[in-house]
Amino acid sequence: MRKGVPGKIWIWMAIGLAVILPVMAGAQSAGPERIGRLVQGSKGDTSTITAWMKMGESFLDRPESLDSDMKMAFHIAGQMETLSNELKYPVGLGLSKLLLAKAYRESGRAAEGRKVSEEAVRLLSAYGTPALKAQAILELGGTYSNSTEDLPTKISLYRQGIGIYQSLGDSLSAAKLNEFVGELLQLNGQFTQSLEVLTGALAVYRQTGFPRLQGIYSLIGETHHELNNFAQSLQYNLLAVEAGEKLKDTGPLMSTVYNRVGLNYYSIKYYDQAIDYFNKALVLARSNRDTPTIKNMLINIADACRNKGMYRRSLDTLFVSAQYGLLANEKERMLEPMIYMKDYVALMEFDKADHHFRKLVSAYQHYQVPDRNSQLLRLAIVYYLQAVGRFTETIPYLRTYTHYNNSVPLALVRQVEGEYLLYRTDSAMGNLSSAISHFRQYKVLSDSLTSVAQAKQLAMLQLQFETRQKDKNIEFLTQKSELQEVLLQNEKVSRNAFAAGVAMLVLFSALMYNRYRLKKRSNLELEGKQKEINDQNEVLKKVVEEKEWLLKEVHHRVKNNLQIVISLLNTQSEFLDNVDAITAIRNSQHRMYAMSLIHQRLYQVDNLGKIDMKWYIGELIGYMKESFEKTDRISFTTETDPLLLDAVQAVPIGLIINEAVSNSIKYAFPADHRGNIRVSLKSAGEAGCLLLISDDGIGFSQEQDPQHTQSLGMSLMHGLSGQLDGSFNISSAAGRGVNIRLFFQCRTLGAITVKTSAG
Repeated sequence: MRKGVPGKIWIWMAIGLAVILPVMAGAQSAGPERIGRLVQGSKGDTSTITAWMKMGESFLDRPESLDSDMKMAFHIAGQMETLSNELKYPVGLGLSKLLLAKAYRESGRAAEGRKVSEEAVRLLSAYGTPALKAQAILELGGTYSNSTEDLPTKISLYRQGIGIYQSLGDSLSAAKLNEFVGELLQLNGQFTQSLEVLTGALAVYRQTGFPRLQGIYSLIGETHHELNNFAQSLQYNLLAVEAGEKLKDTGPLMSTVYNRVGLNYYSIKYYDQAIDYFNKALVLARSNRDTPTIKNMLINIADACRNKGMYRRSLDTLFVSAQYGLLANEKERMLEPMIYMKDYVALMEFDKADHHFRKLVSAYQHYQVPDRNSQLLRLAIVYYLQAVGRFTETIPYLRTYTHYNNSVPLALVRQVEGEYLLYRTDSAMGNLSSAISHFRQYKVLSDSLTSVAQAKQLAMLQLQFETRQKDKNIEFLTQKSELQEVLLQNEKVSRNAFAAGVAMLVLFSALMYNRYRLKKRSNLELEGKQKEINDQNEVLKKVVEEKEWLLKEVHHRVKNNLQIVISLLNTQSEFLDNVDAITAIRNSQHRMYAMSLIHQRLYQVDNLGKIDMKWYIGELIGYMKESFEKTDRISFTTETDPLLLDAVQAVPIGLIINEAVSNSIKYAFPADHRGNIRVSLKSAGEAGCLLLISDDGIGFSQEQDPQHTQSLGMSLMHGLSGQLDGSFNISSAAGRGVNIRLFFQCRTLGAITVKTSAG
């Protein structure tokens, strides 16, 4: 049976104790930028460090802290450390370490914050107040996990915190922390010590009038359940139900409470009551969208149905639970195949049962840790082997189960199952004396599980609980009766007012009819005017559509004309022998292609006048790679944000890229040199864009000034940059390539939609 994930529900208690400084007013609602300016602008004294501490905690205490909140907390901790060192203020330095440790924990890196927490403990123990020392110790405890290796250290640290709170007279905070320590002791298998700590905390809660008792009641009930004290366990779990329902608690904690009551009834074979409480937990888990708990409850319901002999319903419930994925704990994933296997065995469908049996054997072979899960696996494997008559194969599993029975004891209901399986194997193998011994032990444990005295005690607890529930219902019905009497008195007054109301209604109806006629006349006039407006809108819509079509046609024709000119220049170049003339024609072709690409794109998209620069630069670079002969030894890198620019800006940018990349291809890599050309267009701040074009070629010689080169291409780039009102810069050093940088103002819009076109 699934008990849920202990520890997570009450973890806030220990964390809450670590934060006793009040949150600075307004810090929760201020953005990181505003808080950052406050930090930078604060005066440097010890009060500033205290204010920064509150500020940093306000970011960490948000219900859904974002990465930006975590970064701000780390930043504030760094500012606190710097100022504390300047002021030589050791308390402030300790607070900065404490805030840094909290930031590590909140960002899921608690283990990384352990050294920082230890430093905070050292500083605040030496220079801080006891309350600050307690915070640091609790923060250090939070860096340890709930593993078997870490739990003793974690418990010891929290107990130090308890001692400090008790010395300060803060008994309520000490009790809350004791509740958490009690749960850790329970996780560590120290059930008797856990019960002592939890009982002491409950006494303080009752003395101080603390209302939220459902959590500690449930923990005490769970501890009694582990000690096989079923009556006491049910008593405290029913008190937890009563306390939670009184406070109208519908959170995840109540799912755990209902589940534990269900497990109480399951352990003593009261399966109908168990299913009722599992269903209550399931309803709450679904309302809270708690997927792991939903799956846990479905598995528990399926197991209870199996024990009632409702095997098909058990299987149907398991099929539903499969929709919620796998359990997070790998050890507990075997619960489903266990129930599947036992259902199919009971239905005599051994081929289906064998599939799940093999899963259990595989898991057992890879998981040999002596704990409760491995013991349950052994019992499940033995159950199947006995069902198919393979008694000899059960012996090693039962021998190992018996070996660990004392050091890893199971719940009483599982011990009963184990003794029965041992009895069956010994009987089948002819070990009669051993079989009789196990059968006697099986009967003793079964009788203790279902003893008459215990049954009476459990029935009395259930009766008391139901009586309290009925008393509440009677009180509710009494209040309802009194309310009905008041309603009857009000009805008499209402009857007298009804006659007057009818007369008023007739008068009101006459007025409304007159108003209706006037309104109808007005509506007819408005409909006529609306028709005129709609007709005018249709005419305007057609005009706009025609203009858009004409504009697209213009772009299409411009593109075609540029392509014709490119083709004419290409034809003309075939009849020329002059290399300079051919080069000039090729350069002109490239420039015209750069412009024709834009007009082609504008014809294809719905956003007239807007160019997708990521597409455009990619197409342009691809064309240039195909247009030059030696590009096979040059690699091209493009990095472009998904920007949409006006055609007025896109044309100059395309021509600048064409000129710069052409020059790099032709001059940067002579002979057999290899290299890289990089083109980057990025958004750079508010309404600004940055174009970077660079190569790692030979660069300009020392005698050449790249800013004042009088070539046509360079003049063209300077002129186009001026057209963009941009800041143009070109730099180079011999053997280190050329770097071109252009920053200009731009506006980016949303994505565009491309249509299919034959043109």
